[in-house]
Amino acid sequence: MSKKFAYITDVHLDEEFPKSKGVDARKNWEKVLEDISKRGITQIVIGGDIGARDSLSWFFKSLEPYDWFISLGNHDSFSSIFPYWKEQQVVAVDTSFYSIETDFFKYIFLDSSKEIVDQEQLDWFQKESIISKKIVLFVHHPILPVSTLTDKKFFLEGREKIRSILHQIPNDVFIFSGHYHMQDNRLDKNINQYITPAVSYQVEKDPDEVKINNDSFGYRIIELEKDQLFAEVILF
Repeated sequence: MSKKFAYITDVHLDEEFPKSKGVDARKNWEKVLEDISKRGITQIVIGGDIGARDSLSWFFKSLEPYDWFISLGNHDSFSSIFPYWKEQQVVAVDTSFYSIETDFFKYIFLDSSKEIVDQEQLDWFQKESIISKKIVLFVHHPILPVSTLTDKKFFLEGREKIRSILHQIPNDVFIFSGHYHMQDNRLDKNINQYITPAVSYQVEKDPDEVKINNDSFGYRIIELEKDQLFAEVILF
């Protein structure tokens, strides 16, 4: 029997920048949840960058019908989001990184809210990666580089160390990220990286300029069939 869940990232609720670009992030979020509900999906992974602090209560209330998990982004604060966790799976004092193991996969959630994966988290990640199962890594910032100005300016510090650890795993690795507000899929040896479009606004793939557009928004559906993984982007 297959299992489906939604990966949703970069909602940016009630933030001034999306508003200045004509983005109604709340409306977009409600549209995404409506689509998820129609598809019968009950599990959601939030990829980070939820939005303004005073929007969090409204946001997490909208998630009450769902089973959800989160990997924090650079617009998120651990202290402001921590009270909303149903089951806190926190290894460090002010950071959220944790793992979940199933029959065929191991899900690892990293915290890149500080725009760096520090040594404590890196050491934990290396230990968690010693496993024969396929790994699904959820981290807000992409690990593999993308040929865009966004990647040159806003990349995750220390990502090469994570990449090196992943290359040592004798099995497939699937990375699900956001942050760049675009769709991108790429393969590097055993690493399959999927960057998911934002719920708010998109950024065009341009090596020299950060070009914003609000023509579309979306999320990704991840489907697991035994030890196989399939990913599909849904755009509005």
